[in-house]
Amino acid sequence: MNSFEKDWRFTRNSGKGFESAELDDSSWEKIDIPHDWAIAGPFSPDHDSEVIVDDPIEHTRKVFSHPGCTGGLPHVGKGFYRKHFELNLKPEQSARVEFDGIMSHAEVYCNGRYVGGRPYGYSSFALDLTPFVKNGTNLLAVSAENPPGASRWYPGAGIYRHARLIVAGRIHIAYCGIRVRTEGNRVTVRTEIENPSARKVVLTTRLIDPDGNEIASCQTSGDRLFHCEFIPDEVRRWQPGNPVLYKIVSILGDERHETGFGFRDLTFDSRKGFFINGIPMKFQGVCLHHDLGLAGAAVDRDITRQRRLNQLASIGCNAIRTAHNPPDPELLDLCDELGFLVICEAFDEWKRPKTPRGYNLLFEEWSERDLRDMIRRDANHPSVIMWSIGNEIPEQYYPEGPEMTRRLCGICHEEDPSRPVTAGLNNVDDSITGGLFDAIDVKGFNYKPYIYARYHAAFPDAPIYSSESASTVSSRGEYSDRLFEESGRKDNLQVDSFDLCCADSATIPDHEFKGQDDNPFVMGEFVWTGFDYLGEPTPYHREWVRSSFFGIFDLCGIPKDRAWLYRSRWSKQPTLHLMPHWNWQGFEGKEIPVQCYSSFKTVELFVNGISMGSRTRNPKKLLGAYRHVWSRVPYSPGELKAVALDEKGKALAETSVFTAGAPEQLQIDCERCGNMVFAVVSVTDRNGNLCPHASERIDIESNGKILAVDAGDPGSAKPFPLPYVNAFHGKCAAWIRNPGKTLILAKAVLNGKTVQTEITAEA
Repeated sequence: MNSFEKDWRFTRNSGKGFESAELDDSSWEKIDIPHDWAIAGPFSPDHDSEVIVDDPIEHTRKVFSHPGCTGGLPHVGKGFYRKHFELNLKPEQSARVEFDGIMSHAEVYCNGRYVGGRPYGYSSFALDLTPFVKNGTNLLAVSAENPPGASRWYPGAGIYRHARLIVAGRIHIAYCGIRVRTEGNRVTVRTEIENPSARKVVLTTRLIDPDGNEIASCQTSGDRLFHCEFIPDEVRRWQPGNPVLYKIVSILGDERHETGFGFRDLTFDSRKGFFINGIPMKFQGVCLHHDLGLAGAAVDRDITRQRRLNQLASIGCNAIRTAHNPPDPELLDLCDELGFLVICEAFDEWKRPKTPRGYNLLFEEWSERDLRDMIRRDANHPSVIMWSIGNEIPEQYYPEGPEMTRRLCGICHEEDPSRPVTAGLNNVDDSITGGLFDAIDVKGFNYKPYIYARYHAAFPDAPIYSSESASTVSSRGEYSDRLFEESGRKDNLQVDSFDLCCADSATIPDHEFKGQDDNPFVMGEFVWTGFDYLGEPTPYHREWVRSSFFGIFDLCGIPKDRAWLYRSRWSKQPTLHLMPHWNWQGFEGKEIPVQCYSSFKTVELFVNGISMGSRTRNPKKLLGAYRHVWSRVPYSPGELKAVALDEKGKALAETSVFTAGAPEQLQIDCERCGNMVFAVVSVTDRNGNLCPHASERIDIESNGKILAVDAGDPGSAKPFPLPYVNAFHGKCAAWIRNPGKTLILAKAVLNGKTVQTEITAEA
């Protein structure tokens, strides 16, 4: 955290005069930014408003109440921020403030005078403070407002991304003014400077290799635009699995700016698929909203690394689509470093609304600037492979769509001719008829695995991938004694974790797998979604539920069964995962469905040592092609075991699930990343077996700052910061911030006795 982000003041109750230097803000809450004012709660269905959507088929507008649509947190309304800071500018110096994002409709004042703002909460922007500041103490005041009905999910609230105060010369490198492009071994650098005097200056540009060595340098003179080019004899390539990064160092007087980049070449072939550096690669991707689950929308590098990207990498994920808005730039830094491919998406709607007070009200005035600024900010990242101009845009169905698409594509190509433009299409036929399909470079299909062959035959030169796949819904650890549930709805407002329920217009993972396998020209998929998120609780539209069921991981970052299904397909790690739990008291002798997600071809199932038969992958049977299924296994308490077999029947691997006894112990597993500790607490029997029905209250104590405690239950209304939660299917999580040794103590009353355990996470 830079010093400018510390010691802000915040209130929801200031109103008129919040920007005045005479205002006494000593009673305001003292906070650091990034800050999400709503994530602490409380949860309430009253915080979710009505939703208005266009029905493109019937050409009507529908208005309905959707409890939980934005997560039930108090994000609607205004918030006010103030920061007192010291400056001592010399006559030849300037000052500007940079915001990576303010949610939303931001207005910025300096010493009581309006400086500027940005309505789109996902856009980064900078403001010149030089005419407004004085030497000595200054005041920066910021208001942010979220209108009701402006989002389809929880958007966060306030100054939720990083901010910086930059002091530089009057002549300085422009905000987002450095553009690095590579082709083969060639790297070109275009630098723009702010130069009110228009006098000539000298810019030094240096090329630094991954080991920190300067391998080339050039000096150029000019008054605004500078160009230089390097062609090293040999370079190391950036790609997933080998994310090699170089640097451009730009020096203008006393100003020094470092820009990371990578050498990589991209090919989008309509017949052979996607290639990076000449190597074929499938998108094994997920869609991600910008929130961080229990931490809300306030960005945090350590949470993003450990409870997003490292979790995804563990199952073989290699790509992210930033659904459905520009990402935090720190996410892209981490994707560069860790080797993820990224589709940067600009908009969820254009002029025709999905929400009554959303981006449709801003589109005409702001769309060009927001799109250009996203590309200028993010174009140097080697992780970024495509620009997406929209997701399921209603203009697909209307005659104005193609012209609007061509305008936005033109902006992308003008700003960055090196990358293709895409969009997520959910009605391909209308997109083709209207012309929108032809206007984009790479065609993103949302939930269309059945039609890949037909469209490829009709448009053989069109590169195709699945921009959204599956939309399978599940609750971690939730099972019924039957395999299929109509629509997934249950009386307890959960969804079974057999991964056989999905949104009405979507599919289960197996359908997408088959569509991809039968059509190798398809470049891969982006699963909806990598993690549960606040809002959009499909299949529940009338009942209040706080969060989605779409995630491969739950809201805490704990993997659902589906994580092993994707790992068995995406990762080279041997995978053998058995479900459901084996605690079915009262069901003795009744038949229970059993599944195994496996990277092995053949798996044999045993109950207490008695074989229930083997299952071999069978491409002619949809469920049998990608998962091993025993739909009727007589329940008997004890051991449920899966054994992977080779072609000769030799055991290669095995895994077991045991019937758990009464809950008697707590087990803590934790991971550390930087200043964050992530602990998962499990309720177990005396032998260490997870108690899958355990729902006892668990209290957390720590010498660190407890950021959030939760159990990933979509129906829970407990505020995240409270240091306790009821276990959900035997587990809960605690996120703790502390730079030193962190002691974590978990306590619960189990089987009539008070039980506690502790663990120390080393720095």
